[in-house]
Amino acid sequence: MAEGDSLVRIARRLEPVMSGRQIHSASAPNPRSSLRAHVRRLEGRRVERIETRGKHLLIHLDEGLSLHSHLGMNGTWRVDDGRGFGKPERSAWLLLGMGRVRADEVTKGASGTVRVAQFGGTTLRLVRTAELARDRRLARLGPDILAPDFDLGAAATRLRSSPEEVGVALLDQSVVCGIGNIFKSEACFEAKIDPWRPAASLAAAEAEVDEATGLLEIARHQMSKAVETGRRPGRIYKKGGRPCPRCRRAKVRSRGQGDDNRATYWCPHCQI
Repeated sequence: MAEGDSLVRIARRLEPVMSGRQIHSASAPNPRSSLRAHVRRLEGRRVERIETRGKHLLIHLDEGLSLHSHLGMNGTWRVDDGRGFGKPERSAWLLLGMGRVRADEVTKGASGTVRVAQFGGTTLRLVRTAELARDRRLARLGPDILAPDFDLGAAATRLRSSPEEVGVALLDQSVVCGIGNIFKSEACFEAKIDPWRPAASLAAAEAEVDEATGLLEIARHQMSKAVETGRRPGRIYKKGGRPCPRCRRAKVRSRGQGDDNRATYWCPHCQI
């Protein structure tokens, strides 16, 4: 599933070719697209700003409209700057032709009309912007770990208040939003915290070591670095059966965790 760092990178890619520009053409080539009946309403609209909330992408338009996108496991947004999308256009859920863009505003691009498209995903809908405040999925989101105003202390309190195991709580978007399966395992490993411990057992702020704050601080640092570099940590994720890269005294284990049975990777020796 696209994690918070991926969404921020997508937003940064879309920003220079969409924000402040008018949508010249709009189509929904894929017959399964949820926008097929309404896609023409996008033509002539101007993109005002692009926002991320955890794993949700919001493209705000003029006249009080917004596109709400969630990419799920395999969805993606792509920009065609003259060399194609790298995917068949007929499979796009949404295909937008934007106004003319200067060459210096598109990475390795040429001047001219640029197209953007969403392929796959679990959500793609056109709504009144005012309705987003009443959307239950968005309303239940916890603080965004990559937001500039992220309150680390408040988020740590929410994490400790979860009745779940640490690994499950980190994926609970109502606790903190943006963390996905990769950073769940990588942050727990870096913090030397067993992802199977109850989240309530993480030491509180008055303890000598505030484990919840430290864990979230590590996750935020890892994700922020991934936003800037495009590279995620890979010390333990999908390394099941290999020697632990830190202690070398045990092999990395993996097992499904939580109701969704998402794979968790951890070292049984140095994560306690």
